[in-house]
Amino acid sequence: MAPRTPLSRPRRYFQQRGFDLWPAVAAVGVAAVALAAALYGFAALFVRRLRQAGHGDAANEVWSLLSSEIVGLVFAFFVGWVVVAAVMHALGRLVIGHDGEFRETLVVAGWGTVPSILNTVFAFAVLAFALQSAPLDTPEAFVRQFRSTIGSTGLLRGAFTFVVAGWQTYVYTEGLYVEFDADEGSALLVAVVVAYGGWLLSLF
Repeated sequence: MAPRTPLSRPRRYFQQRGFDLWPAVAAVGVAAVALAAALYGFAALFVRRLRQAGHGDAANEVWSLLSSEIVGLVFAFFVGWVVVAAVMHALGRLVIGHDGEFRETLVVAGWGTVPSILNTVFAFAVLAFALQSAPLDTPEAFVRQFRSTIGSTGLLRGAFTFVVAGWQTYVYTEGLYVEFDADEGSALLVAVVVAYGGWLLSLF
């Protein structure tokens, strides 16, 4: 029986189920909803802290600002999916060959967004911890402590997201292997460049 998703056995999934776009779109949607939920959760925690500290007016302004930003970030997430697919497809055609179709690469890249849910959850935990650790005496003190706390988690964040990029590499490699009818080495090369290129960009 074919796997329901390509997250654990991607080669078998793509060989038996093919490259149906809509399940991949749904996967991207789930990852985007997780991102939105984490951002709204952080916004709610921030607003609650401000109100508890007697900054009700500031809390309303922050909520309005963050809500509008969240919509833009979720939209950017979907745009990022297409951009990643375009880069992956271009590299695939350059390194592997011309057998793959962009629609199929969209599917592979779409499923590759699912591991990013782990990064979203981890980032939310870091932000929530930094928020609770930062004093609200003055804006300067808050920003200084908030940034300091986040900065102190840099090594852990880098290691965690490195592992998640490894999962993405696995999905990408197996998907490209089937899509382009490629050898494993070429598929792996493209997958590593895309997944760990994204990982490097996320560190800045």
